[in-house]
Amino acid sequence: MNEKGTGMLIDSKDADILLVDTEGQIVFDDIGNYRYFQLGMTSARGKNIRELFCNLPENYPLLRACQKGETVENFREVLTTGRGVKLTKTGSCYPVYDGQELVGAIEVGRFYYGKDNMREIEQHSGNMFYRKNQTRYILDDIITQDPGMMEIKSRISSIALSNANVLIYGKTGTGKELVAQAIHNSSRRYPKKFLSQNCSAIPESLLESVLFGTTKGSFTGAVDSMGLFEEAEGGTIFLDEINSISPEMQSKLLKTIESKKIRRIGSDKETYVDFRVVAAVNEDPADLIREKRLKPDLLYRLAVVYIRLPDLVEREGDIALLSRHFIDYFNEKTHSHIEYPSEEIIEIFQNYSWPGNVRELRNVIEGAFAFAEGDKIQKADIPSYVLEDETSCKIRAGTDKDKGLKEYMTELEKEIVLEAFSRKRQNLTEAAEVLGISKQLLRYKLDSYQEEKDEAEEGL
Repeated sequence: MNEKGTGMLIDSKDADILLVDTEGQIVFDDIGNYRYFQLGMTSARGKNIRELFCNLPENYPLLRACQKGETVENFREVLTTGRGVKLTKTGSCYPVYDGQELVGAIEVGRFYYGKDNMREIEQHSGNMFYRKNQTRYILDDIITQDPGMMEIKSRISSIALSNANVLIYGKTGTGKELVAQAIHNSSRRYPKKFLSQNCSAIPESLLESVLFGTTKGSFTGAVDSMGLFEEAEGGTIFLDEINSISPEMQSKLLKTIESKKIRRIGSDKETYVDFRVVAAVNEDPADLIREKRLKPDLLYRLAVVYIRLPDLVEREGDIALLSRHFIDYFNEKTHSHIEYPSEEIIEIFQNYSWPGNVRELRNVIEGAFAFAEGDKIQKADIPSYVLEDETSCKIRAGTDKDKGLKEYMTELEKEIVLEAFSRKRQNLTEAAEVLGISKQLLRYKLDSYQEEKDEAEEGL
């Protein structure tokens, strides 16, 4: 097969590729987000290009290329997917020949959303070459100018080529999975799978079968199924929030990591598996050990390499840098032209505490981007809780200067915790997630604040 088109394929790390036969049947595809078309879809192979869109015109460039041998470069089409997602597609199409016979066509392009579909962007892979190993991020996706974060990037480059296990400590939204994927994609394991599991997201009884697999007949409805450790053969498994699992499960995990052998539930057979473990916790490991919520042996086995991710407010210059980065990102994906935030908006951002860290900043920028009228983000586009916190920060900065650091930080922490709990309408789970701590720790802090209040009232 050869291609007679003379133009250059679109130069993009996030290009989407479709190869079809002369009937428009898809014989190869590499699409960043199949959710455009159908929830749960993992491949478009075997479908006709006409099935992907509700309004595909008969003179669509790819159909002209595969049926008439036409080369169509730099086209732009507004399409609606079967899910009703309206988007704009740009790209180029080239006929494909086997000798002199037209056998199909290839399309290389990009999708762009409207603002009402911006949530779809989060699912879109930004790096075509890493889709097949189930990742979205590489080292260059860690956007920073902070010296501490630059040092972490340097460390990732150094340790990636080893097989050492890694433990990442960072609060909610600091980018733990981004770092884990960067480690995988900087290593020799990058052609193999990267598999991720949040250990707090599912019941522990189910987590065991997810990690280790099951044997048919081991319990009602059980089938022969491999777990994530087996699936990660040759690759990397990322276990987030390992501090949420029981001591018994931690012991089983430790044994598996040490021996590299797994035993499916209901089986007496052990299987050797080659994997690398990157694990993460969202609380200080020292606190977890002291409170006996993390087994020391497991910590030492995992923390061969230890990385602490700083909170966003600790990262020098990164609030402004990331704000501009997210504006660029959404502009590119939606073909918009929103300007960078003004100095006033950046000052508001820099005075906010960002309990949800980079993830929260991204969400605030996304919301402001969607609400912005014209080409500027106004103060009215910023959530009220950010503006209120910015004001309270200024008030705090001008008072209580005679207090000791420890007392000041204790009061500041109390204010942040109570504000988050109130903002989340006293929902313990949501408030704990925003604060980046466990529900148990949040409950402990709230109870201690209530005890302080009761004691103060008794003393009146």
